[in-house]
Amino acid sequence: MSDNDITDIAKVIAVGPDVIEVEVSSTEEYQTRDVQLEIGSYVQISDDNDSCLIAIVQSFRVKDALSRQDDDELPTVKFVLSLQPVGRLEDGVFKRGGKQITIPPRRVEIASKSLLEEIYSAVEPEKRFSFGQLVQDENISVHLDGDKFFGKHIGVVGSTGSGKSSTVAAILQEGIRPSTGQTEAGKLNNSHVIIFDLHGEYRSAFPDARAIGVDELKLPYWMMNSEELEEMFIESNEQNSHNQVSQFRNAVIENKKKYAGASGSKISYDSPIYFSLEEVINYLTHLNTEVISKAPGDGNLPKFRDDGALVVDRSLHYFEMPRAFVEQSTSAAAKASNGPFNGEFNRFLMRLEGRRNDRRLDFLLAPRNPTGEEYKTDDLSELLSQFMGYGKTKSNVTILDLSGIPFEVLSVVVSLITRLIFTFNFHFKKHRTKGAQELPYLLVYEEAHNYIPQSEGAKYGTVKRAIERIAKEGRKYGISLMIVSQRPSEISETVFSQCNNFVAMRLTNPADQRYVKRLLPDNLGAITDALPSLERQEAIIIGDSVTVPSIVKVNSIVNLPDSHDINFRTEWKHDWLDVEIPDVIENWQG
Repeated sequence: MSDNDITDIAKVIAVGPDVIEVEVSSTEEYQTRDVQLEIGSYVQISDDNDSCLIAIVQSFRVKDALSRQDDDELPTVKFVLSLQPVGRLEDGVFKRGGKQITIPPRRVEIASKSLLEEIYSAVEPEKRFSFGQLVQDENISVHLDGDKFFGKHIGVVGSTGSGKSSTVAAILQEGIRPSTGQTEAGKLNNSHVIIFDLHGEYRSAFPDARAIGVDELKLPYWMMNSEELEEMFIESNEQNSHNQVSQFRNAVIENKKKYAGASGSKISYDSPIYFSLEEVINYLTHLNTEVISKAPGDGNLPKFRDDGALVVDRSLHYFEMPRAFVEQSTSAAAKASNGPFNGEFNRFLMRLEGRRNDRRLDFLLAPRNPTGEEYKTDDLSELLSQFMGYGKTKSNVTILDLSGIPFEVLSVVVSLITRLIFTFNFHFKKHRTKGAQELPYLLVYEEAHNYIPQSEGAKYGTVKRAIERIAKEGRKYGISLMIVSQRPSEISETVFSQCNNFVAMRLTNPADQRYVKRLLPDNLGAITDALPSLERQEAIIIGDSVTVPSIVKVNSIVNLPDSHDINFRTEWKHDWLDVEIPDVIENWQG
């Protein structure tokens, strides 16, 4: 009998499709054994037909005590273990699921260290990826299938203080680690990670990454598509918003054609082609003051006052500086009336000018290259390179520091960058030679509940659609998502339901616990019931990439994110801090 064999004091008393009950007949005898069982421990149950199930201890209960014949002795206490099957052993190889054992099972053993090592190493060596050890035995590394982990969308959830940011950093640091040959040759591997960093905390975790803040980011407005432009400039709840949309769209298309020249015939509203926002505002200003001449011979066309010129083609004149039209008149000889949009765009034009004059939005509405000129269509390659890891300096990780971006345009910025990466990879794969090297991107959305919420609303419509499209179609084009949040119940279910792998840390909110349990691909109460009681840096891993759902202790890392909380009581004990308030205000205003 092996040291782990407890068959003589344990027997199977009930077998169901999702639970197996094992009765331990003597607590005293069990305590003398050099074995230990706890919630989450693994047990091996065998029968006479060489079938072997692996199960996890889900719970236990004390059974009614039985008195011994000798009244002077204390009663014998029994307890019953509830086990949840997770897989089976076939010819020494662990596999998920599988047939039941024959009744009654003959042997009950606590899974040995060698068996656990075999289970957690059942991944092809070249695909192995690990960022933690088994909580029950920290000498056993939990190996995942790296292709299945990064190649399918990932959900990382956990309450504040659970170690979520450092876990994300540990996962990514291990994932992008170069091979020995690449390290020796000084080469970059082909990993591509873009982190949407809402609080600016990941720069310290990736010293070699390209970090782009609001001062470095160049994201010209003309790269936006129709939805992003309209979210940026148009109030959808205004009474005449349909007129604003139609005429703004027309002005943008005509202006793009103007700057595209001979190639303008194929241009659409969504084409990433330069247009002048100033000229579009001029166009709408003309429409807003337009007067139609109905004098004989004028053909019911708009007419300028200064030289009496008729406007046959609006795109030839309306992009220029605004000019005055003839005055409205009711006289028979020079009858003139307001154009169809006269006075319609007063509030719209004020909003456009307000946006354009907001210096916080210069990275969107007035970005300039090093020579002080506007970015134009020919600069699209340079603009894409800045956040795709290319350009003059290449990097496996690009950190988009969103902490300095005004919240009212945050969703537009995330939507635009997400969509550009998807569109680029779509065309890259479409024109890639069959069998050629792929270009896989992992997009990491920190605090994702801030811009892809569960609730519906025009404010987040564009970014939700952009991310949901990648959730549903992205893997075909080499793009996967990592959705990171402390409030998973507030995130779009369309996005979360597409995740095939979850790293779930401590969750204290009951609504979040229920939501995550409902989304998890495995119904394992023995694992998921631990959500509220996990320690810091402990995580449940469930999904296609892991051999068996597990609770792991995440590896400690040297380069940590700058996400530590302020220790209030400790700071309050220090001497008074004299703050130079004018210096802070100067930085604030600057």
